[in-house]
Amino acid sequence: MEEYSDKKIYEKIVKYSDLTNRKVLEIGCGNGRISSLLSAESGSLIAIDPDKNTIENAKKDIVGVDFRIGSGEKLDFPDSFFNIAIFTLSLHHQNSQKALREATRVLKADGKILVIEPVIEGEIERVFAFLHNENKEKRDAKNSIINSGLPIVDCETFTAEWIFKDKEDLFGSVFQYYNMPFNSEIAQNITNLLGDKINSKPIVLLDTMIIQSLIKVN
Repeated sequence: MEEYSDKKIYEKIVKYSDLTNRKVLEIGCGNGRISSLLSAESGSLIAIDPDKNTIENAKKDIVGVDFRIGSGEKLDFPDSFFNIAIFTLSLHHQNSQKALREATRVLKADGKILVIEPVIEGEIERVFAFLHNENKEKRDAKNSIINSGLPIVDCETFTAEWIFKDKEDLFGSVFQYYNMPFNSEIAQNITNLLGDKINSKPIVLLDTMIIQSLIKVN
């Protein structure tokens, strides 16, 4: 399996925000895959995630990023500290209202929040929903952005490709992604969703995402 979402997310972040000489906070950095790409662009990048093991591994593997254990719902930073805060596919993994309020608090005047979220209707998102359905959380995050009171100055829906050699690679990859054993009923649901595409070699599925740029106003 090959997937190109990380590169596309990075391209959109630098398209909508100049990170040069800015203090940047990445909220929900996971294993640091996006952080590693952003480190060369930012003057100062702090990346947080609540998972201790994930952060420890990122510290070992990636240089140029200040990785810390932390929650977006309660940021351990003073008011007006950062120029930019970035949620990389992470807003729906937490209380999105609290996280947006906290991100706003730690931003300087006219600071920017970039939110990248999966789109429920995307192909790979619909496949993953059979294994772990986060549609409610994604809708909640969308509503939190709308109701945040923060002006949305940029918004773009974009796609990236996930490429699987064949259906065996597809099933093996998606179950491994969630550390789940193979489930024949879920596999059949995926087969029904994809139709004739399941027998393609390779199988190319689109990962659909949206980036929104919000500005802090005083």
